[in-house]
Amino acid sequence: MVLKKTKKAVAFALSLSLLAAVASPLTASAKVNGVAGRTLPEKFGDDTYKNMFNSLYDDVITNGTKNGYLSDKGIPYHSVETVIVEAPDYGHETTSEAMSYLVWIAAMKDNLDGKSGELAKAWKTMETMIPSVQTKFMSQTSPSATYSDEWEEPDMYPTDMVNGNTGLNPIHKDLSAAYSSDEGLYLLHWLADVDDWYGFGGGNGGFTFINTFQRGEQESCFETIPQGCIEELKYGNERGIKGIFTTEEKPAEQYAYTNAPDAEARAIQGVYWAERWGVEDSSVSALAGKMTDQLRNDMFDKYYKKISETTTKNDTSAGYDGAHYLMAWYTSWGGALDGTWSWQIGCSHAHQFYQNVLMAYAAVDKKYDGISSNMKASGALKDWEQSLDRQLEFYEWLQSNAGPFAGGATNSWKGRYEKYPSGISTFYGMAYVAHPVYADPGSNGWIGNQVWSTQRIAELYYAAKEDGNTEIANRCKVMLDKWVGWFVDNLKWNEPNKKGVKLPFAMPSVLAWDENAQPDKWTGTKSDNKNLTFKISDYGSSDVGCLSSLSNTLLWYAAAEGVAPGTSDGSALGIEAYNVAKTLIDAMWCCYRDDIGVSHTETNGSLKRIFEQDVWVPKTYEGKMPKGDTIKNGIKFIDIRTNYREDPTFQELEAYYKEHGDTEDFELNYHRFWHIGDYLMAVGTMATLFPDAVPTKGYTLEDEIAVPKDDVAMKGEGGSTDPEPGEAVLGDVDENGTVDLSDLSMLAISLLDSSQALTGQALKNADVNSSGKVDLSDLARLRQYLSHNIDKF
Repeated sequence: MVLKKTKKAVAFALSLSLLAAVASPLTASAKVNGVAGRTLPEKFGDDTYKNMFNSLYDDVITNGTKNGYLSDKGIPYHSVETVIVEAPDYGHETTSEAMSYLVWIAAMKDNLDGKSGELAKAWKTMETMIPSVQTKFMSQTSPSATYSDEWEEPDMYPTDMVNGNTGLNPIHKDLSAAYSSDEGLYLLHWLADVDDWYGFGGGNGGFTFINTFQRGEQESCFETIPQGCIEELKYGNERGIKGIFTTEEKPAEQYAYTNAPDAEARAIQGVYWAERWGVEDSSVSALAGKMTDQLRNDMFDKYYKKISETTTKNDTSAGYDGAHYLMAWYTSWGGALDGTWSWQIGCSHAHQFYQNVLMAYAAVDKKYDGISSNMKASGALKDWEQSLDRQLEFYEWLQSNAGPFAGGATNSWKGRYEKYPSGISTFYGMAYVAHPVYADPGSNGWIGNQVWSTQRIAELYYAAKEDGNTEIANRCKVMLDKWVGWFVDNLKWNEPNKKGVKLPFAMPSVLAWDENAQPDKWTGTKSDNKNLTFKISDYGSSDVGCLSSLSNTLLWYAAAEGVAPGTSDGSALGIEAYNVAKTLIDAMWCCYRDDIGVSHTETNGSLKRIFEQDVWVPKTYEGKMPKGDTIKNGIKFIDIRTNYREDPTFQELEAYYKEHGDTEDFELNYHRFWHIGDYLMAVGTMATLFPDAVPTKGYTLEDEIAVPKDDVAMKGEGGSTDPEPGEAVLGDVDENGTVDLSDLSMLAISLLDSSQALTGQALKNADVNSSGKVDLSDLARLRQYLSHNIDKF
């Protein structure tokens, strides 16, 4: 009897150990600064790029609320982590940017899995960023833009409005006629406080539109004063928060919003590809067409003055002569809450990275016309045809001789329509600006401004070539050949950073444009721009978003160049671009994958400005933030955000700052929504354009990572030949052609239950140790392989 119990106990213990081997987390060998990477099994495996996409999508979207990416209502946060100051000044704000990524990746999801309703669901969520309070805006016949000067420094604000000097938007009447049943514009405000952290929504935890940047090119993210977009004079003082930004003695109760058109364009870009992939939703396409139509609001000068070198601030608005046909930095609009008046401004400044030539192409495409056929206002098609050509010319004008693109142009020098400096390069009457709109830091230094915008050019290259539009395809190719060549040549592999830490891969992270550098004057023909020069001022390896966007760009270029995995098809540069992109995508998965996404430790010395940066408040103003912080002259960033001190991570940051006097080496792992969105899109693009490619596993931060220099595009693990009949495919226990968790489970069950014993080919495949028998050692070895602790059996 005792013997019988002992046997049962041993069998039970063995069963538990086997089940534990399957059910316990798989721990990747990748480590980030000593912190273990992923400890959970991949929901859909990671043996193909499609499965990688779906496993990551499961973390970010399906389980996004649990993992911290999404609010309980499905709104994407700027980042999972709350302590972050960049464009948003708190991680659980959201942006139109994040919302547009939600739509973009949903389109890719439907592409890979067939129509699943994800695109329609994402678009519905994005509509949360379209303000509902726009009292009678569309019914106003002529919202007027009253002129006021822009200044360089925040302490030069507020500035007076000049009565009688007003601008009128020439397309408002057309949009109003076409969309007369709408209360306001179908555009996205750029920023919202998802859980009402600041309290401008009444402190009830509800979604609230807010704004920050208001006061000139030197107003950094550490110098802003947040305010609600709906001003009811409840906060601040009797003049509301608005009293900080205006000279009006008694501001009216009002609303005010600002868009960032690259966000709308990205969402429309996603809808367009859904149509080309055959997974469109007609109701979404109709709404995207409406948004495209209204995005023309971003094609005009701030006060609708003539685009000209001779324009002054005293000139009147000029109708369509005030159209630059580029995507400007913004359009802003607002009005009285009682609907008695309204206003709107365009923007005189255009940056290269806000352009989206692929989206402009979608607006005029008559074959895939779900978007173009749903623009209802007069002049829409003509305007977008002009814009597509103008945006391409803009890039041609701004491309450096080396490859990267310079900043942009303005129709209003210094924001005051001052006379242009002698010898300044011009583009259709607009003056070259190295860093449009923001100078702290300069807006065209960050490398993201290169990869984001050029990714769209690469998509257009592919689409135009597929459509037989050789004129547009060739224009894209000329620019991309130079840009792609520069980037693949200037990546670093297995080199130390400034602190002596070896990085397996790194990309230029900041470009310093030479002070007197500028493009040649635009004459209608692309120039070599030999005087448009810059230096690489820094490298980085932690910006998952930029690395992914670069990879995405390279993949579209490679596909347009005819590259095919496992062959030497395509151009030499196309093959190199593909191999670089594949290596980066695979290495980030192996080295940066964690339990909720893809991330790598970073540091930010600028965070010390949280404690040190003065925030300008006029000496005549004193008031209160919604949660009681005092707004007055002499405050710091933290003084009007003291609820940050309730955050445990912030407490660590502040303690570090007090001990060291800076934040230079304080480490944070961020999971920004746009970062993971760009990585998802890179993986999805690989699965779409190169379905035969196989992910390469086994990279670690300690390894030497190398990109092949031969003339064959990598196919990845698995090779290009199938096994001979009867030959063992080690690990493929269920004989479905892939090695994943289902094989681990099947092997464990066969060892637990003799009635489920393996036979034939399955038995051969299960002998991963090649010992001639199948036992626990094979189970352990298979688990090591799936954990990426080994890269072969």
